[in-house]
Amino acid sequence: MLQFSKNKKKNRYFLSFLSISVLFCAFDCSKFRVDDYNPYLYGRIKLGKDLKELQVNIVNRVPTNIPNQIAIASGLMYVPDFEQSLIKVFNTEGELKFLIGNAKEKGVEKLRIHNVKLGRIGLVAVSSSEDVFIQSRISKEDVKQDKAPENIFTKKSGEFRTDAEEALPSVILKINDSGKLVQTIYSDGVGGSVPFGYVERMETGKNDLLFVFHRSNGEMRLSVFDENGKVKRKLDSSDFKDMVHSASDGSTWYIDTILSHSEGDYALASFSFYEAKSGRFKGRKIYRYDWETKRILPIKDIQDPSETLYWVLNDDNFFVWETEAEEGNSVRLQVHDDDGNHVNNIRLNYPPPRGLWRETWMDANDEIYSVRIRSGFLEIHKWK
Repeated sequence: MLQFSKNKKKNRYFLSFLSISVLFCAFDCSKFRVDDYNPYLYGRIKLGKDLKELQVNIVNRVPTNIPNQIAIASGLMYVPDFEQSLIKVFNTEGELKFLIGNAKEKGVEKLRIHNVKLGRIGLVAVSSSEDVFIQSRISKEDVKQDKAPENIFTKKSGEFRTDAEEALPSVILKINDSGKLVQTIYSDGVGGSVPFGYVERMETGKNDLLFVFHRSNGEMRLSVFDENGKVKRKLDSSDFKDMVHSASDGSTWYIDTILSHSEGDYALASFSFYEAKSGRFKGRKIYRYDWETKRILPIKDIQDPSETLYWVLNDDNFFVWETEAEEGNSVRLQVHDDDGNHVNNIRLNYPPPRGLWRETWMDANDEIYSVRIRSGFLEIHKWK
């Protein structure tokens, strides 16, 4: 009887240990789970010379000056035609619905046109209320500004550029859903006088917010503009100087990016650290900055140079982009919660050849898109 009791006690301990192990594995191993996403065709646009097509240059039988990403809203694709300085708005069937800009070709009288004077077009973003934001170069002369430093550790797999690296002075034009130019936004806001130089990213958020990550006085800054085009907030490396200097330990460091949550309550900033003498990459740190309290919280350390901060989701999770060099035709999005815990992975499987795929980006609804060129069409794919 005594022996039975001992065995029963041992079994109870074993089952308890097994249950704890299963729970631990369920929690800890979840970060190794991978959800495979594949692209499906969302829309495509014919490349050509006709006004109703996306007009491009052909150099050595390769189309150039093609946008790397497309603004999408309400089933419409807002495509910059760099050759004609027009925004061409297509439906998912590739039918041209209307134009933004000054079109001078024959046949335009049969099209719906929002006549707005545009310079050389840069980035394009569309808000949830279908206001269109267009980065417009205000001079056609090649005015050299501060050049963005080249850093191979911040480049994403498949990144492709055709434009010159020199940044031309630009403004951001806000055009409402009726096609009327309602705001001209400078880096110091509507009514300002300081144009943008190098603009790396432009995104819309909740409550008609506009987020612009750009160069200002030699360093990168995130500027937040309200619905009236006024500067609501701004954030750059100087706001993190005490935290970053204490973490640098004699190393040199650079800011990679600053991403705001869509509601504008907080931002995530990524910094890279390098050995001062050798220039060897040491690591990357991600900090959370609370706009109201100005509190800075370190939430993630990254040791692999192929992993970069990529996107802040509406549910407060964030993505880290990881280039999978061994496989070649895929990348991995590491999913982290708001405390920086690695909770899941998403693998994007690009059908070969990989070289046909251009940029991969996300919209305000956390949808993932990519573009590629194939058989004379610009294809927009959505990932699921």
